[in-house]
Amino acid sequence: MTKEEGIAWRHWSTSYKMKHSDSSPKQIESRIKISLQNGWLTEDPKILKLLENGIDKFEESIALRIDSSNSIDYNNCPKCEKLTRTPKAKQCRYCKHDWH
Repeated sequence: MTKEEGIAWRHWSTSYKMKHSDSSPKQIESRIKISLQNGWLTEDPKILKLLENGIDKFEESIALRIDSSNSIDYNNCPKCEKLTRTPKAKQCRYCKHDWH
């Protein structure tokens, strides 16, 4: 994610947790102030605009941007061609082929 997308994600997740908590309105108000001070929530219109169509559209737009950028290097097993667990893995979790 870009820096702005990361801030938007953090804002959404913090808001979601507050909305679904059992806290009183007074406690939530206090938490909002603290979260704004600590950067967990934002009032930046540019960031909030990323979330205006909901979290599903936000995630979809990030996925489409990443998928179309062709900057992802997939690490596939040279023997069975399946995707490894990590980008730097040297052993296949499926066929156990080792290319260290």
